[in-house]
Amino acid sequence: MPPPTKIDGRRQRSARTRARIVEAAASLLLDRGYVSTTIEAVAEQAGVAVQTVYYVFNTKPNLLAAVLDVTIAGDPEPVATLQRPWVDALRHETDPTRAVGCLVEGSVAIIARTSPIYDVLRQAAADPEVNVLLDNIKRGRRHDQRQLVEILSQSGHLHRDTDLDIAADIVYALINEEVFRLLTGDCGWSLDQFTRWARALLLQQLLSDNPTSAKQRRSRSTRSRTG
Repeated sequence: MPPPTKIDGRRQRSARTRARIVEAAASLLLDRGYVSTTIEAVAEQAGVAVQTVYYVFNTKPNLLAAVLDVTIAGDPEPVATLQRPWVDALRHETDPTRAVGCLVEGSVAIIARTSPIYDVLRQAAADPEVNVLLDNIKRGRRHDQRQLVEILSQSGHLHRDTDLDIAADIVYALINEEVFRLLTGDCGWSLDQFTRWARALLLQQLLSDNPTSAKQRRSRSTRSRTG
């Protein structure tokens, strides 16, 4: 293996600096909220110059977006959710029940990590740029969950009467920050209790002989033709 070059060293230092800034921003955002978290405070906590934060992220909404990206991923590595090891395990799972369990556990782990910073984002949504970011997060989650459902379908795990669009809607409605916060916050559920609940519902909705899916599909198709 060739020795590291000066360019490699600079890249590693840049990555460490970026990770330190994101970690400092996440801590301050959770402690103070979006409005009260200043770039100056982030720079001080990260031990870098204010100009460095602006150079790396340019704007405060961009910094918030970086915090969200790292929170969703669980680490600073630039690897998309659908390329993560747990999704690869889902692709190779041959048992339908275990496949749904894999989808639920991986998805709930993300929601549990993002829920606190999602609250910060939601509270700051009066800022137009933050509101756009909030919408992007929802769209991104919906897209990824649709892809996860398609993996179940391509593996032959879904019940024959399950409509793919309805299945994706069900996952989106069940596994999201709002429902997670309602049950684990307002109702005091544990993470394990929430995971077991979501798994049981998705097993019933996606794998069982569930005529509701077919009825919903026909109703949806009728509305499309008459709309």
